[in-house]
Amino acid sequence: MATHARARHVFHAFALVIGAGALAVLVHQLGVEGLERVVIGTGWYFLALAAIDLASVLCDAAGVHSFVRRQAPVSYWRVFAAQASGLAINRLTPGNSMGEPVKVTMLVEHVPATAAVSAIVLFNLATYAVAIATIVLGVPLTLVAIDLPGRAQLLVWGVTAVLVGLALAIVALARRGALGTLVDVARRGRLVSAARAGTWQAKVAAIDAQVRQLGRPGSWRGGAFVLASRLLNSLGTIVVMVAADVPLTAPLVLAMLSIGIVITWLSNVVPLGLGVADGSNYALYGALGSTGAAGLVFTMINRARTCVLALMGLTVMLVANVADRAVATPET
Repeated sequence: MATHARARHVFHAFALVIGAGALAVLVHQLGVEGLERVVIGTGWYFLALAAIDLASVLCDAAGVHSFVRRQAPVSYWRVFAAQASGLAINRLTPGNSMGEPVKVTMLVEHVPATAAVSAIVLFNLATYAVAIATIVLGVPLTLVAIDLPGRAQLLVWGVTAVLVGLALAIVALARRGALGTLVDVARRGRLVSAARAGTWQAKVAAIDAQVRQLGRPGSWRGGAFVLASRLLNSLGTIVVMVAADVPLTAPLVLAMLSIGIVITWLSNVVPLGLGVADGSNYALYGALGSTGAAGLVFTMINRARTCVLALMGLTVMLVANVADRAVATPET
């Protein structure tokens, strides 16, 4: 147990270093003067955005807490520390997924591994479901309300179809038993022996059983918190548009609340979303009757928000790990 705890602390220290380095790169890309201009230029709007982002993280943590407490008792604030820490790493690294192991390993300090893994998987599935529902409802309305060029429409529909298909595949895999299916694929591909696959199947069975609960009455509370977080994110998007002096036309708001999610997911592939978010928002705002410059301002404000949110998460992660280390030291 002591060896595992030391390994987790080393992993968290490594994640902190990576996160701090990525944050430094992001601040360098924005420039200190650029950050000051964004924060001072938006004034009270930026404070409102910071409050909205914090409320969103609190709702996310409440969602994870609802999923995990069905299996093991744990303090909400420990879950908040794990969620805020993992979110910071996600925002600062490509793929938006490197923070998930951070969340799990921070929760494992206080709950069984089965409860930690299944809670994070359930939370992510619920998050994807809400986001996909927003895209499916918003994209058609946006394309009806505006006249995008043919190629742009095809691109938006194509990306949306791929994301919806991927989401449905993930949900189907979760219902079947995601981890167990992966182990079975590895066995059939002769990547692992039948004996080892059997051992792994037994270990992941409890996790798959919990993940199958998504959408059932016991998971509704967690899903409600995820929905609340999505609504707060949407409110934040509108506030950014107001802060950027963008006219709040119905087509533009619809686009940013639906196609904006697609842009965010695409930009996650690139480290810090540099270039992808800028070009996509520039083109989208221009096509929607605003200006490309407004799209760039929107992107700049969102990057400043990322800096603040990441700094908060990394600070929480540092404090939580120092506190856990202090508690564990007398025992070892």
